[in-house]
Amino acid sequence: MIVDLAKIEQLVDLVSRSRIAELELTQDGTRVRILKSLAPREENPVPRRALHGSDGMRVSRHEPIPSPGVSDVEETVVPAPMHGVFYRAAAPNEPPLVEIGATIKAGQKICMIEAMKTFIDVAAETPGVVLEILADNGDEVEAGQALFRIRPAGPS
Repeated sequence: MIVDLAKIEQLVDLVSRSRIAELELTQDGTRVRILKSLAPREENPVPRRALHGSDGMRVSRHEPIPSPGVSDVEETVVPAPMHGVFYRAAAPNEPPLVEIGATIKAGQKICMIEAMKTFIDVAAETPGVVLEILADNGDEVEAGQALFRIRPAGPS
């Protein structure tokens, strides 16, 4: 097995400059897999909130995660778990899974992401009320992109 390091360097450079997060190539029995980390992995990840700048472009900013027990929690953000196409409904002729103002339960399916003909359910991690839907049906979304803003339900 002869590995051409120059070609691998070119592939790494290609992945680093592109929007793709993973590249896998098999040639003559040799398999090369390149994974791009989109953001440094943290012990406590920081959710992102999509905002619209003055020019209408979508911008994202980090928001600190409140510590448990903090009473001024106003909202949580549901991020896309992966790169793909955002769908609000489970099938083309079905109604959206949630609407703005809907009360949702923890574990409830709120949208789907399609990547390479595979559909991944996205569920709410906490109960609450949907404040905003930050992507349009059929939009291409990036891993970590904010999809929903949710006001968590108060203590029961």
